[in-house]
Amino acid sequence: MRLLQLITSLLVAASAPIALARITNATDLNYEYIVVGSGAGGGPLACRLAMAGHKTLLIEAGNDQAGNVNISVPGYQAVVTQDPKLRWDIFVNHYQDQQRAMRDPKYTWETAPFEYHVGPDPPQDATPRGILYPRAATLGGSVTHNALIWILPHASDWDSIATMTGDNSWAATNMQQYLAKVLEWQPAEPTDPTILLDDLQLAQHLLGGAATAGLGITPLNALTGLANALLNDPNNELDPARDATEGFFQIPLIMKGGSRLSIHQHIQSTVQAGYPLDVRTNCFVTKITFDQSGSTPKATGVEFLDGEYLYRASPLSQSSSPGTRGSAAASKEVIISGGTFNTVQLLKLSGIGPKDELDKFNISTVTDLPGVGTSMQDRYEVPVNVKHPNDFPILDGCYFDNKPHDECLTKWESNLDILAQRGPYATNGLAATMAVRSDYASTTDIDLYIFGGPINFVGYFPQWGDYAVQDHSYFSWYSLKAHTRNRAGTIQLRSADPLDQPVVNFNYFDTGTTAGGADQLDLETLVQAIKISREALADYSNYGILGGTEFVEERPGPDVQSEAELEQYVKDVAWGHHASCSCSIGTDDDPNAVLDSKFRVRGVQNLRVVDASVFPSIPGIFVTSAIFMVSEKAADVILNG
Repeated sequence: MRLLQLITSLLVAASAPIALARITNATDLNYEYIVVGSGAGGGPLACRLAMAGHKTLLIEAGNDQAGNVNISVPGYQAVVTQDPKLRWDIFVNHYQDQQRAMRDPKYTWETAPFEYHVGPDPPQDATPRGILYPRAATLGGSVTHNALIWILPHASDWDSIATMTGDNSWAATNMQQYLAKVLEWQPAEPTDPTILLDDLQLAQHLLGGAATAGLGITPLNALTGLANALLNDPNNELDPARDATEGFFQIPLIMKGGSRLSIHQHIQSTVQAGYPLDVRTNCFVTKITFDQSGSTPKATGVEFLDGEYLYRASPLSQSSSPGTRGSAAASKEVIISGGTFNTVQLLKLSGIGPKDELDKFNISTVTDLPGVGTSMQDRYEVPVNVKHPNDFPILDGCYFDNKPHDECLTKWESNLDILAQRGPYATNGLAATMAVRSDYASTTDIDLYIFGGPINFVGYFPQWGDYAVQDHSYFSWYSLKAHTRNRAGTIQLRSADPLDQPVVNFNYFDTGTTAGGADQLDLETLVQAIKISREALADYSNYGILGGTEFVEERPGPDVQSEAELEQYVKDVAWGHHASCSCSIGTDDDPNAVLDSKFRVRGVQNLRVVDASVFPSIPGIFVTSAIFMVSEKAADVILNG
């Protein structure tokens, strides 16, 4: 009966917004479990605990954006990151040397509160901020504003944890059960390839990529050959060599019927099905509370501030709105799922972290864990962008602004998801990918995804989404480096004020991990990716039968050719958006290990961390699916030992 209720609620959630019950009694907040953060780590975990009958409180700093079209339209995946109702403007340093950091054309200066200048020659008195790192505060967390890409982790990601910890429950063969649990509620589907019939110039670019990937599609069977190529699923679980298979693939997206569907709806469905899950939105947790009367401190609950847009990273934050203080108690456990940055910040503010850093801010140390906020990893990404003299037809009528003239939105809202009738907004804008094992890969797994789409994507900066789609004559191949070697990222407190964002240093390339030439190997991989992208652009001309026009390369540009020039380009413009590993699982003899293999925070009781920060090494290609699986595993560990 419960299962039938859940399925019925899921179908309802997919078709109409549901208002979540808001907790109003701030004096009686007693639960078995408290989960802080409703994103990829916390959302599935809280649902699973409640479905097992446990009274669970899920706390989210943002609000529920049900009914906001920006979170539903896949084609708005750039627009939604700019939405002030849910975005956090987190700024990070790729290099601590700010003069070097300013070589990046995305470097941002603040001219007034949440008003920005991007690039060189800022106005006088502008404040340097660094590089934008988009995050979301809303029900479902950053999954609600991500690019929807659904790529499964590599088996080696799990097996390496099992080997390191001696905990065989992490073995890839065992982790498959958690993928099955995820797929109970998370749909994924590719873009309908018939949409390419509306844009032969785009099809011509993808044919260039397919040819570079080794498919050898002839001009005579161009469209049928491309259609067959796009039937390849990079997540094919029946292929034992999947993780090492190079080729040209479709891009599965977390959507159903051309609409984004993920954590947000899963939480709604769990609540509506009547499970004992309370969701407290607009609630910012400021501290974990402990009972320190025994030999080992025991987590007992959290302190929080109720109020909208309290965190100062929100463009709607107001210093005159300090929020209303409150607290909640957990009789069993507190689970922190605030994400790679905010989990670290909350732990440190609660007295868990490097003692010397806590002492600087007069924070009493509960347990001295020097690894909190260290060893952070991320991807590296770089673009190759070209400009045509004409627009891509597929983008005709697409304004990405939710206004009456946005014909593509009208098409998305008015049509069924049959033969691409919902149009380009039923995709995330990236049509296909080349999967490559570079010459510098550290394992047999592929380590490059090179995506192609009619977009001028150069990375993240304020209003990057508007920039990426304002001119419809651009095409980009952009590369993502998996299994990066740099482990030198850090997260440190800026102050003892929980509403201040922390200081985030990624320490790119030669300023990070250099042992064994790690920085150079990653750098050379990205240079190779640029060369592959350029090869795909050259192969584009072999399919002139489709009538696409010539183009001009703008980035890196025709003047950037030598190895040294390409390396400098990569160092200057690379970015990432999958920050991980800042509270990593490790062995008992590792002084920087924050967690054991069961997600338990060392040195205390009844406290776990479950989000992207737990990985010892950044997993696979895209991080979302790996975090979902970790969330389901954590629920199993908590419920079943």
